[in-house]
Amino acid sequence: GGAATAPANPTRTGYTFSGWDVAFDVITADLTVTAQYTINSYTVTFVDWDATVLKTESVNYGGAATAPASPSRTGYTFSGWDVAFNNITADLTVTAQYTINSYTVTFVDWNATVLKTESVNYGGSATAPTSPSRTGYTFSGWDVAFDVITADLAVTAQYTINSYTVSFVDWDATVLKTESVNYGSSATAPADPTRTGYTFSGWDVAFNNITADLTVTAQYMINTYTLTYAAGTG
Repeated sequence: GGAATAPANPTRTGYTFSGWDVAFDVITADLTVTAQYTINSYTVTFVDWDATVLKTESVNYGGAATAPASPSRTGYTFSGWDVAFNNITADLTVTAQYTINSYTVTFVDWNATVLKTESVNYGGSATAPTSPSRTGYTFSGWDVAFDVITADLAVTAQYTINSYTVSFVDWDATVLKTESVNYGSSATAPADPTRTGYTFSGWDVAFNNITADLTVTAQYMINTYTLTYAAGTG
């Protein structure tokens, strides 16, 4: 008919003592009283690189959490989680891990010749090669920006065509015409000039493929005349 006195509450890792399995305040026979426990539950939080919560899960002591679908991040590839979550023993934050993507930047010339190939991390900047050259043209830059790389990229050299001065002059250096002509193009001659006592015979140099400043000089052949002596009266 007496009451037993319980010992101090026992402890068990991962569990919380919840009491005893039978009453022991009125003892009527030999009795075994067994400690009872409830398993502890812990919060497992899956977060992205920027601390955005992807999933929150309650997991019993010793249990395993279940990861959410693999997250994505622009310019990066998901590589896993920073800590294991197959044996939970306390509240836990699990953070997504990523590797930065690398892209190929190819610098090409006007004729598709590869000048340089470079591997650049997402968001990084490529470094241009030495400015290329092209006969008859002046390099003017590249066709697209390459300071923030977000994908494979081809960068093409740009040029402006050179322009040259073609001067048509007469035999006495009088300028007959001055013309600006693009590299490889043809100049247009002025009207044929005249010179007393001479016949214009053409120009001293060709001007159908201009590759530099050029002076074109009029050419002449001297005229010849027939003098006839006739007998006269007296």
